[in-house]
Amino acid sequence: MIQMSGVRVDDATSAQAVAKRFLVSQFGSNRVKEVTFSRSWYQTGAQKDIWEVEGDVVVKKGWFSKDHIHFKFQIDPVTGRVIAFEV
Repeated sequence: MIQMSGVRVDDATSAQAVAKRFLVSQFGSNRVKEVTFSRSWYQTGAQKDIWEVEGDVVVKKGWFSKDHIHFKFQIDPVTGRVIAFEV
């Protein structure tokens, strides 16, 4: 589990900001070229509520190449931490 924010996540925009910061920390700020979000939703659970954020990121690989990567994050709304991710 990686702590990214430590700030309460109250809306979809905040959840997307946490996801973007996580992607930049994983790939580097100079390699992340574009982040687009396709879905962001709040999901209640029996034990814990979470924000789910899904989308695509364009990551620069070299001078002329780049990767398009699909991602999905689960974010704790109380702490702002990324609980789980799929890249």
